[in-house]
Amino acid sequence: MEGKKYRALGENCQAVSEVLGQVLMIAIVVLSLSSLAITIFSDVVVINPPHKQHTHISERIDTNADIIQILHSGGEDINLKALKIILSVNGKLAKFNMSDPSVKVLNLRGPVPNNGFLMLGDCIEINMRQLGIYLKDNDTVDMYLVNTKSGQVIQRVELHGGE
Repeated sequence: MEGKKYRALGENCQAVSEVLGQVLMIAIVVLSLSSLAITIFSDVVVINPPHKQHTHISERIDTNADIIQILHSGGEDINLKALKIILSVNGKLAKFNMSDPSVKVLNLRGPVPNNGFLMLGDCIEINMRQLGIYLKDNDTVDMYLVNTKSGQVIQRVELHGGE
């Protein structure tokens, strides 16, 4: 009796081995194609996006003294050597680097030692009078803070006098 049961199970194994062989062949093809794709795509230049600076900046206009203040109020430190400030006051364009004499970096205690970075609590103060630009209460100022190394705009804001 036991021999008959064994023969009954082992009699029809040809179809099972063919299906198993096809499954194994498909698995081998899929694995080889995926390893080939990984090899090809890993050799292609990896697209590494530039670092986007995450900084919170607050701005203020003092129309009485013709001063624009930019306060670092959170986030990463800003490299002052790579910072460019672009202002458009009623269509009149002005560009600043930190070496410009009309730009001062301050904090609550006074002038900031020149460490090359704008840190939390530091303030950039731009004296517009030194450039011959006088701010009025109804003026609109478009301001761009640009990282010159990466070419990215750190912040763009529209300021209105009288606020």
